[in-house]
Amino acid sequence: MDFKNLEKDLLIFLDKNLKATGRKNFILGVSGGLDSAVVSVLCKKVAPTYAKIMPTNSSNQANLDDAINHCKKFDINYEICPIDKVIKTYEKIFLNKKISTHRIGNLSARIRMMILYDLSEELDAVVVGTSNLSELMLGYGTIFGDLACAFNPIGEIFKTEIFKFAKFLKIDEKIISKKPSADLFEGQSDEQDLGYDYETLDKVLKKIYDDGLSFKELCNIFDENLVKFITSKIEQNSFKRRMPKIANIRKSSANTIF
Repeated sequence: MDFKNLEKDLLIFLDKNLKATGRKNFILGVSGGLDSAVVSVLCKKVAPTYAKIMPTNSSNQANLDDAINHCKKFDINYEICPIDKVIKTYEKIFLNKKISTHRIGNLSARIRMMILYDLSEELDAVVVGTSNLSELMLGYGTIFGDLACAFNPIGEIFKTEIFKFAKFLKIDEKIISKKPSADLFEGQSDEQDLGYDYETLDKVLKKIYDDGLSFKELCNIFDENLVKFITSKIEQNSFKRRMPKIANIRKSSANTIF
């Protein structure tokens, strides 16, 4: 992959889509992880960028430190916005009991996106997505949470390619070298959740996305259990990649909106 041309194309993409909205700035969540680090650097090269760091009590302190240091290194305007009080209020008002770590993770992702969209109005900004192609294909993200955005510059870049692109962009090695994690709760990691590392997953995902190989063709190359896992994830989570389906009842309509 030619990263110099990739960067050029993505900067044009960001500039064009920002101008189309009529707004002046970008806003995104920065976690201290790889994807948001890459996207924030790209955004900063195009227009003023606001990074919101939104930890919980269970967030890894190292990730918080990495997020702050990253923003300082690239001169990105940042603010730390802890979200624990919002989560606790939700638990108290609606449930009056503790909820599972999985639900807390999804709730945290949606609270973060709610904050970004609210602040986007104040800051004349658009929310930029940070999900890579591996995550999008597998549905590894929270619908109307971290998957929500106006547009996404890295949605066609696999995770293993993001690692290399980050080095080209001179992202701090501490961010590049640590295990990928959504930091949804203490000790959480992508590979633990998925059961495979991205190196393994991306080999199959690339054959599906770039080469269009069938299930049978994939099984001739890769372990069948791995292929079943990936193809089932793609199918089961396909709804996360699309706008909600609308029942088509006005069959004679000239409408071209949907």
